[in-house]
Amino acid sequence: MRIDELDIEALLSGEPPPHPDLLMEMTLGRDRWLNRLRDHYLANYIADGGSKVKVLVGGEGTGKTHLLQCALQDAQALGYQTVYLTALEYRLNDLPGLYRAIVKQLDTEKLVSGLCHQVAKKLGYGQYDNDDAMLSLLIEDQGLTRDLAVHEIKRTIGLTLRDADFGASFRAFAYSVISNRLIMGNEESIRVALKWLAGEKLERHQKQATLLFERLQKTNARYWLNSLIRLLHMAGMTGLVVAIDDLEVMTERSAETRRYRYTANAIKDTCELFRQIIDDGELLDHFLLLLAGRREMIEDDRRGFKSYEALWMRLQSGLLAIDQFNPLADIVDTDIHLVTQGRSFADQVQTRLGQLFQEAGLPLHPDRPMPELYEHSQLRAKVIATTLMALEEG
Repeated sequence: MRIDELDIEALLSGEPPPHPDLLMEMTLGRDRWLNRLRDHYLANYIADGGSKVKVLVGGEGTGKTHLLQCALQDAQALGYQTVYLTALEYRLNDLPGLYRAIVKQLDTEKLVSGLCHQVAKKLGYGQYDNDDAMLSLLIEDQGLTRDLAVHEIKRTIGLTLRDADFGASFRAFAYSVISNRLIMGNEESIRVALKWLAGEKLERHQKQATLLFERLQKTNARYWLNSLIRLLHMAGMTGLVVAIDDLEVMTERSAETRRYRYTANAIKDTCELFRQIIDDGELLDHFLLLLAGRREMIEDDRRGFKSYEALWMRLQSGLLAIDQFNPLADIVDTDIHLVTQGRSFADQVQTRLGQLFQEAGLPLHPDRPMPELYEHSQLRAKVIATTLMALEEG
């Protein structure tokens, strides 16, 4: 296994490595929560059309980000589109902003290719390669004239989108990208349509060319998110999984100004956003939202989730057994999650990580001087120390 500089840099910060193979190989204790999330939700409930919001909360260095990244990795393996956002970079206090942040990270080429593949299958080309021109295939393989081939593709696109469970604007988007890819090979028009999908403003001539006149606003943002997920599903993806990390930022002050990063209204809007997503469960098919942050994200009575009763009431399922870990609860306590792993868990992670370093040709130097790591959790300190021992001398 290759361990590169980016992996080393992340591990030295006590963060999960970006390399997916290393992340998977160093992850222990999956049976406590990750496997339950995968088997119960990702492989079944969400895949069958359900929607859910889960919250991970705990002290610093208790594995919240690591668990999020593992959950996203599991989702990718099951065919989901995944998005990771940090509240340190995004102000996610309104649905249009969240929608734009989600689309920015989507694999839009996979979306376009998936939509085209659905039409190609109806045309009898199940192994269709997007590098081939569908128009040429119909003309050469079936002996159609160009006009008849164009008509057949357009007819099949119409049949594919006829029963689509989203509105006219998203149907127009799908028709535009499919026809421009399969008939005209016009990638510039596809780029314009994707710009619209991302919630960006189009010029008048672009609107007229694509028939995409609707604009993303607060009043229609829920409809846009619903339609986006259904569009992804139509393109052959299992659904959408979004993880939002570092939500304790809502309760923190700026180091420069000493003012709170979120105003009282921004906190209210953020909590209301999550409340709406929970209540929209019947509309948001194939959707999982994971929220994570340190304990003050919830426990701060004035700035956390508890300050907004409508949200807090909806998140309390499965919390009656205090100090007992419930893997199916809507709020996952990562401190208790660590306790259930046993007292030797941090040592087990250290041993496993050391083995992976040695397999990658980075032998440990146990006599290397260590900096003071007392300010870190035991788990994070073990990860940082092991990584330091694997660094080459000099």
